[in-house]
Amino acid sequence: MKTPNQFKIYLLLLTVAVFTFGCAASSNPTNKAAKKETKKVYNPTGVWEYYVETPDGGSSGVMRVTGTPGAYEVAMETDQFGVLELQGVSIVDGNMTGTLEVMGNYVSVECVFTGESMEGSIFLGTDAFPLTGKRVSK
Repeated sequence: MKTPNQFKIYLLLLTVAVFTFGCAASSNPTNKAAKKETKKVYNPTGVWEYYVETPDGGSSGVMRVTGTPGAYEVAMETDQFGVLELQGVSIVDGNMTGTLEVMGNYVSVECVFTGESMEGSIFLGTDAFPLTGKRVSK
């Protein structure tokens, strides 16, 4: 028969082994639950050619997106108004919002980036003008 001290030692070793294997399993980077939490963030940076449909026939130009998540900067180059900087830019999960000042008027810009294309609208008062584009370089 085993002595009480031997029984305590076996119990202690068993507890340490279960704890060690349990911790190793929960911190394993190949754990499927850990893989599901890793989501690739869409990166919209680059040069985009855009087109805005207007009652006057439309307008096209180049939009430059620079920066990193949480600190993006967007500039729209136009033939009529020069370079317009978007203010209050927010890009989350490929959805961009911001505002522009054009000749004293504020317009809202909303678009969704999907791969190498984008689609959205420019809002001026109650009017909405369709916006489309494609990335031409990163």
